[in-house]
Amino acid sequence: MYGIYENNKIIAQFVVPMTMRSNQPVFVSDTLSLKRVVRKRAAQRWELDTRLTPLSTSAQDLMVSFITKGHYGTLTIIVPQNYGVISARTSTSTPNAVGSAFSSQLTVTGNSGLISKGTFVNFTGDTKLYMTTSDLTDNGTLNIFPTLRKDVSGAMRHLDNVLMSCKYDTDTVIGMTYENGTLMDNGIIKLVEVL
Repeated sequence: MYGIYENNKIIAQFVVPMTMRSNQPVFVSDTLSLKRVVRKRAAQRWELDTRLTPLSTSAQDLMVSFITKGHYGTLTIIVPQNYGVISARTSTSTPNAVGSAFSSQLTVTGNSGLISKGTFVNFTGDTKLYMTTSDLTDNGTLNIFPTLRKDVSGAMRHLDNVLMSCKYDTDTVIGMTYENGTLMDNGIIKLVEVL
């Protein structure tokens, strides 16, 4: 189950439609000969557009989160994994990963089974969210996107326990919206990763 995570529980579950987007500044221009020139920056963050399960008798936790966090406070979510990743993975272990800052490769040990490419991961001591770009069966080298922002050495979360620190985007209603007088439904909310 994926959603907004507070006090060791999900206070609002994500439902479709949902979009997980990589935001990486790119500068594109065309020359007079129509050759395309593209430059990308190293900075990258994840952005999630999602709906939440409409709530009635348990809406107070979500309402307090909207009001107290506003557009400036940090909240935690359990990151939704791609359905293809979930159906392909056979690893249920919590492996260790070692990697150096600015590298796109990790050395993984203590893994048993398949970690599929496209899996969202993060590491002890680093709240940044990464995505695997290669498959890994058992131990070995695992490629990730974006490059590591700092050295990592420790446990790697890759199952349905991957956490992301984020903020409510400025388009998100900071309050409550009711449907039919009893259901709290704020429509699509946007969450942006805290870097």
